[in-house]
Amino acid sequence: MSRCRSCNAPLLWAKTEKGHRIPLDPEPVPADGPGLFVLRHGVAVAVPPLAYPDEANYISHFSTCPQADQHRRSR
Repeated sequence: MSRCRSCNAPLLWAKTEKGHRIPLDPEPVPADGPGLFVLRHGVAVAVPPLAYPDEANYISHFSTCPQADQHRRSR
């Protein structure tokens, strides 16, 4: 498991449905907010809260990292 370069938190890396890599916090979270993903066959699928009630929900590390702005790419 790798760690965030800014806050040193552990990261769970996954690929999105579009093939992009996304860092997730490795501990499942309650399904009650934005930025949630479910891992389906190794792919991070963005889901609305409670879309898959029997599966673990993960949150993007961009939502929880105190220094997330340092890692965002400009568009």
